[in-house]
Amino acid sequence: MTCTAMHRRHGLRDDQLMPDRALTSAEISLPAHPATARVTERIAQLAQDVELVVLTDNHAGQARMSPLAAVALAREQGVRTVIHVSARDRNRLALQSQVIGAAALGCDGIVCLHGDDVPGIARVGDMTGTQLLAAAGEWLAPLPIARGCVVNPFATDPDRELRLLRRKLACGATFAHTQMCFSIPALTRFLDRADEAGLLKRLRIYVTVGVLRTRAMADRARSLPGCDLPDSAHAQVCAGGGRELALEMAQRLADLPVVDALHVMPLGDEPTAARVAASFRRARLAAATSRVAGS
Repeated sequence: MTCTAMHRRHGLRDDQLMPDRALTSAEISLPAHPATARVTERIAQLAQDVELVVLTDNHAGQARMSPLAAVALAREQGVRTVIHVSARDRNRLALQSQVIGAAALGCDGIVCLHGDDVPGIARVGDMTGTQLLAAAGEWLAPLPIARGCVVNPFATDPDRELRLLRRKLACGATFAHTQMCFSIPALTRFLDRADEAGLLKRLRIYVTVGVLRTRAMADRARSLPGCDLPDSAHAQVCAGGGRELALEMAQRLADLPVVDALHVMPLGDEPTAARVAASFRRARLAAATSRVAGS
């Protein structure tokens, strides 16, 4: 699908597809080998129903295809992209090169993060994710490329997470991806506090839904810092209902005004991720139409 065709499909102009305006995104965990055909296929599957394809950077602490290579593959299909840039793996010279390379390839946004620590491998530690966020603004100027961050509404210390979010905003973040969400009450408590503190006025929140399909995936999710997977959701995934759970979460999130957009983690199931994104979009647009009709 061409970029123009995708825009027409969603009824959006080019300037509405920046990360601080889009309604849906989904990410690809890139392979550990140069499987270009598979990456191209995954991008195409997601692009049917999301505005932005997010390309991860050595996800889960494993060496994988460079997201810059995947940007080039996406560009061949006219698909908008955002890349992760992990400060863990590079010194500032390499980080600057990565950011400038993403801009040169036509990437629409970057997510600056530290990256998970990898046992047995020394991290570079030249910059933190927040420092990278600030520096990237200088490296990219004057290009209008959005800078994003990550936020964990389910952290054990929400006060610390709010302080971190404030610093990230001061460094130029305009959008944020959350940790995977399985608890609507915990999410709304955090976002309500962030809103009361004035942190959401200039920040677009993408709440993340993961397509968990196996017990191993559910167990892995529970081991992630701040990922609150309730017993009922864990049991549903283990019983084979993970796809339905993702669709249910998307529907519930679409009803929350404090949620700006949806981010989907396919975890290898791009067709279901596209369905989840489409479900969120339909529910959100239906709600907007209902509000207009009632006004």
